[in-house]
Amino acid sequence: MVTVSRISDPDEIKKVLPVISSAWGMPNLAAAFKDTINAMRFHGGLVCAAYDGGEMVGMQFSFPGFRRGKTYLYSHMTGIIEKKKYSGIGYHLKMFQKKWALENGYDLIAWTFDPIRSLNAHFNLNKLGAITRTLVPNFYGTMEDSLNAGIPTDRVVAEWWIKEKSMIPEGDNSVVLDVSKQNFNLQIEEITSFQPKVVKVAIPYDITSIMSNDLAKAARIKMSLSVVLTRLFSLQYSVVDFEKSQPSSWYVLSTDPPLKSGNLPNPFV
Repeated sequence: MVTVSRISDPDEIKKVLPVISSAWGMPNLAAAFKDTINAMRFHGGLVCAAYDGGEMVGMQFSFPGFRRGKTYLYSHMTGIIEKKKYSGIGYHLKMFQKKWALENGYDLIAWTFDPIRSLNAHFNLNKLGAITRTLVPNFYGTMEDSLNAGIPTDRVVAEWWIKEKSMIPEGDNSVVLDVSKQNFNLQIEEITSFQPKVVKVAIPYDITSIMSNDLAKAARIKMSLSVVLTRLFSLQYSVVDFEKSQPSSWYVLSTDPPLKSGNLPNPFV
């Protein structure tokens, strides 16, 4: 007997791919990916690219999302070719996306990013002004690419309220917690007890080097960060800032409303 059910496990989604390949006779699924992006574009999404002369050097695509009564633009992928990374192209793509979103009636753009990667956090939180208050465990399931192989694919959801301004907490009184250390569980219990207004969570500046030298250690740090952020988010903390430095960088979380107009409902919990 044939049954039909909704798939929610990201690893189960992998089994969809050979079915697509068989049904459409596509040994190379790049064609199916292209068709999917084109369909998203036609049905209300955005596909844009950055060019250097005649060469395409960056791309971005997004599509409408809907959760808990909130419609937003979901920014699925922004990528720059290797030789042009860290040249400002990604920022130009996001500014184009913001302008398009405003023209098409959106006030929120959302995407996920790996919270253990400090450069991503700096770009999303500092340069763009996004906030985050949601962690999704195992968002992509098992991945085998060079950036993710061997570590959990936990992700935080970036909320870019494009008509708003994120609020940075005032004052220097804060608790600092380092997920690379072994005593963070005790610190979490202390934070739970008296809930300081501001908590700073330290992460390694360069997780890639740690992955290259000790993958198990990198995985432990990543899992510790997920435990810490999940607990802080449950206590109504939001990430509103990121302090980039070496050898450690810091997430800045606050219990104050994260946006100028107040604490807008979180559609991703």
